[in-house]
Amino acid sequence: MTDGGHDNSLILYGRWEKPRTTGLYGMTWGVTVFAGILVILNIGVFWFTRSLPATGILLAVSALLVGPMVITFGGRTGWELMILRTQFQWSKWRGETLFRGGAFGTVPGIGRMPGIAGDTRLYEYELRGGERFGLVHLRSKNHFAVSFSVQPRGQERVDQWQINDWVRGWGDFLAQLGSARGAVGAAVVIESVPDNRTRISAEVKRITHPDAPAYAKQVMAETALSSAAAIVRSEVRLTLTFGRLREAAGKEVADQAAEIGRRMSTLMGAAAQAGVEATPMSAGEWCVAPTRAYNPQLTEDLEAIAGNGNEDQLHWDAAGPVTAVNKWDHWEHNGYRSITWEMATAPAGQVPAHVLRPLLIPRADVRRKRVAIIYRVHNTAEAVKLVDSDYREALAAEQSKKGVVSAAATVRVENTNAARREQATGAGLTRFGMLVTATVAPGEDLPSIRAEIEGMADGAHIGLRRCYGYQDAAFAGALGIGIILPEYASTSSKLSA
Repeated sequence: MTDGGHDNSLILYGRWEKPRTTGLYGMTWGVTVFAGILVILNIGVFWFTRSLPATGILLAVSALLVGPMVITFGGRTGWELMILRTQFQWSKWRGETLFRGGAFGTVPGIGRMPGIAGDTRLYEYELRGGERFGLVHLRSKNHFAVSFSVQPRGQERVDQWQINDWVRGWGDFLAQLGSARGAVGAAVVIESVPDNRTRISAEVKRITHPDAPAYAKQVMAETALSSAAAIVRSEVRLTLTFGRLREAAGKEVADQAAEIGRRMSTLMGAAAQAGVEATPMSAGEWCVAPTRAYNPQLTEDLEAIAGNGNEDQLHWDAAGPVTAVNKWDHWEHNGYRSITWEMATAPAGQVPAHVLRPLLIPRADVRRKRVAIIYRVHNTAEAVKLVDSDYREALAAEQSKKGVVSAAATVRVENTNAARREQATGAGLTRFGMLVTATVAPGEDLPSIRAEIEGMADGAHIGLRRCYGYQDAAFAGALGIGIILPEYASTSSKLSA
């Protein structure tokens, strides 16, 4: 059955492009300039010295410098990989890849989170309506994050026009977030959690009247025990990250929280237009996800606490693991092992709204999975510069080709030009990425889970790349606690592909 007043046609989405500067022979502009300087230097040395050995040595050194910038492995330049490996080995030599927490650990505190998540503090404030909301202060970058609990909606028995409206509303929400001063980014986290029926049993107990007939009570209890949702369920969170707001009355955290609180109702209303019913998370609710991620063995206890509404018993400084070891290709914490991937390539061409379904749906064979979609928003002034720069680079890449121009170069020009037109008519500009984390219990087969995740990503037309050398940081970035990983990058973007 369709509604004659709405368009039920399937809409395809696309036109995303990875930012890239274009130089000669497929190199980036920075590498082209650097190579040009070396060529001039080699010519100058030969001109003044007339020495072939000296010029040959300089040529060899120049090739060693430029070669790793041009050659890429898995989407990374040779210099990136060498720097990552060097930094990892240096951290390992200094003992920074080993974490010992807890009351008797080497890190102060009851159980502080490791790495870049360790320098965070959690506060709690109230909105005008009396709702409590937690605020995380990421002190190293002076960012502030608020999180919302989202009840996921399935696509079953939903008309196509409604899905189209939701997607359009989500684009409007991101555009509005970009127009908000101080907004840095947003993250949507879809987490698969093992469910031991604790929460549904607590809910059934809550809604069952004590004076109900015995038969009715028995039916309700059996319904909770036989629920199909008692294997793996999904939790969805929306986290918004802000920089220091100039509009705040002062520089204290409370002043920043007051200004963010004034904006939350407007942003929640915009999210509702996208079918996202967002509820602010209190400080106690904030603690559940990181505690469960770092300490998977506490999942059942946390389910019981959350099911009874006792999240206030949890503390931010006790969310971290007792022990953790950062390996080159995975991360070990409290005996569990986790692998985090980052999105290397977005879906090619145009795709429908449900393209990510194979990666997002909960599966019994991958019980602990977390997908974080990261958005980096830009204000209007930044958006104008970025879309114009992307268009110039795409045009330069197309015009630099001799003979028949590749179809990819032409499509890139069309996409970037379309982005310029859309931005000029009021659309926002958002960079996006994705982090995917899978966690396995002791004794589980990690290679099998790895293959399952990569197969699910292939089904969603997403290219994944393992986060070699920074598994601990990527794990924290996928938690949805306000961490925007590019802000913590240790490798210059000039050396990237």
